[in-house]
Amino acid sequence: MPIKINERTIWESISGVDSYGLLFLLLLVDYGILTLVNSIRWGGLARGVPIALTVLFAVRTSEANKRLVRLAQIGVALSLLAGIFQAVTGGRREGGIAFLVITVLLVVTPVVILRRVLPKPTVDIETLFGAVDVYIIIGLIFSTLFIGISHISKQPFLAQPGYHPASDYVYLSFVTLTTVGFGDLTPLSDLARSVVVLEALIGQIFLVTLVARLVALYSTDRSQGVAFLRRDPRLHRADPSDTAAGDHDNPEQGSSSDESAAPPGDS
Repeated sequence: MPIKINERTIWESISGVDSYGLLFLLLLVDYGILTLVNSIRWGGLARGVPIALTVLFAVRTSEANKRLVRLAQIGVALSLLAGIFQAVTGGRREGGIAFLVITVLLVVTPVVILRRVLPKPTVDIETLFGAVDVYIIIGLIFSTLFIGISHISKQPFLAQPGYHPASDYVYLSFVTLTTVGFGDLTPLSDLARSVVVLEALIGQIFLVTLVARLVALYSTDRSQGVAFLRRDPRLHRADPSDTAAGDHDNPEQGSSSDESAAPPGDS
């Protein structure tokens, strides 16, 4: 028996459209790689390749137009070149450039998904996954942006002194996106504060407007479907026990039917 994801086989999820549940799993993998890989020399390639594959899958499953597909392909090529350049030189500034290119590549993905999700007249589980995917991608966009700025800028990005791995910036991004605000990591420079505040605003606006709206529409569609099933008697099968009970309660009806069906006697 083939393995299914949201009532579709794995191959149908990979080759079909609106496979945002599978995209959600790919984004979790990207999050793990971005958090765990801390190599300065190979970090660009190790992070850029899976993110590039995720972006290409998102473009394909969203049936993007040729212009967005071409833009995504150019971004993938630039991110891979930046990763190779970082691996050759091993410089910190080159690594920052690689992260900024990945940031630009990730920006294409929410545009593609929202252009596919928003015009839909109805909301299903894949639509909800698409909205959640965009929310996670926003966190990844600012994660790579934070890392890129910290590598290029001469002033430290974080106020806390010492070495900060990539996981610290990913942590700061998602803590800011969800407005948890633990306060253990805080931005230092004016540029850092500006992008952190921008992420908090985008995260709250997106969560309050789009995700809440889609969830409300999804609940309304399901409620209307249940109400329609209850109103339409043709969608309900007759209960054999009810028929039997009706025949038992009206024996005269059956006898009259037998008498009318009998042939007339000879006079």
